[in-house]
Amino acid sequence: MKNKVTALRLPKESLVRLNMNTNKKILVNISDRYDFLPVVKINGNETSKNAIISLSDCTESKTEYLNLGSDYDKEWRNYPIANIVIAKNSIAKVPLLVKMGYDPIGPQDGDGVLEFRSSNASVRLNYIDNDDTDYDSREDKYDLKDAEYGDEFVLEIDAKALARGTKFSISVYASDDSDGWGKTSGRKGICGKFNVKVVEKDVFLEEELKKGFDLLSIISQAHRKQPKEGEYSVNYCMQGADRFLGAIVENQKDFYTYDDKNGTLVYSPNFTTAIARAKEIKALGYGLDYKEFGGNIFGFQEIISGEDVYGNNPTRNLFLRNNNGIYDYFKLMIKNKRGIHIFYLSIVDALHTLFVIVDNKDLCNPTYKIYDEDGESSSKGSLKTIGDGILKQSQWVYTWTKSKLGYWAKLNVSLLKFQRK
Repeated sequence: MKNKVTALRLPKESLVRLNMNTNKKILVNISDRYDFLPVVKINGNETSKNAIISLSDCTESKTEYLNLGSDYDKEWRNYPIANIVIAKNSIAKVPLLVKMGYDPIGPQDGDGVLEFRSSNASVRLNYIDNDDTDYDSREDKYDLKDAEYGDEFVLEIDAKALARGTKFSISVYASDDSDGWGKTSGRKGICGKFNVKVVEKDVFLEEELKKGFDLLSIISQAHRKQPKEGEYSVNYCMQGADRFLGAIVENQKDFYTYDDKNGTLVYSPNFTTAIARAKEIKALGYGLDYKEFGGNIFGFQEIISGEDVYGNNPTRNLFLRNNNGIYDYFKLMIKNKRGIHIFYLSIVDALHTLFVIVDNKDLCNPTYKIYDEDGESSSKGSLKTIGDGILKQSQWVYTWTKSKLGYWAKLNVSLLKFQRK
């Protein structure tokens, strides 16, 4: 709810100050432009919903600044414009805070009127009188005509009418209200701005990933028990990855679906290899790009002294060749796309299926994690080290399958950039 700050309401012409040179009292007129000078900014103490907010500043993400003018204190004049990515089919909730932008000596009118303007007329805006975004419905509306310093409220953005990838801005203006004390200032000035983009087809929000990870938790717990029969008694990497992707896009007709509650199979594609499945997913419209890397991205050193953990003797230690192109590919696929990216991954001649989650909410510092049917793997970190992560996963599959197959498998890698249809 609103955090009210009581303003000192004195007639604007009634302030008396002491002249330090003559020790005489003088009447000082408080300029009208000092009536209501707020800064409307992101409330960093609260969490957004169905939205990604960033103020990071680097080569990949240059922050734009807004000059609020000389009426404001120096610390507020250079206003950083937040970059916001929002959902298309859900209401984005952005927590905001009203700060005092000028603190003069003497009384100051602490309330006024706010106005939000979208550069796209199809955007629908709503304002909720709440300090956080953890609410569903029937919340009180925030009164823009009764704004005060210290207010916390939520800006709701409805972009259902816009195409994915559409960019627009929301500007905030402040003016004085008719509070009955002295004359009302006619000043209306900008006091905030946000650059907004509707999330692209191949970029996801954390709220969307929750469905997939909730399901992966069920899968990994069941598979780790290593049952002797039933759904999870088989090599489950392809099924696990398929179920994760299907949950993200809420599709039980084109992706492997199993009803754990009733113990029944709902749908299964014709699994052959993960490479074939990746191409099929792309043909269904759920793949933005498919890429194969030949086994020559790896080199190996043969070790002939003793057995490895899988009983191979001699064994092979892999290394990643220079200029392998793996990081460059990921960097190209996520370039300037703020949010979460999903890649369907197969390694060692498609003998193991995994998926990669790239967190690019901060364009300055993208990170990755690799998952399979047993959940999060040990391969994770800065995206710059993604090649090392794929190497690590390939190493154990490569040596494990040698003991099972009796020969060294190919080391090719395939990647599918996943997207909504």
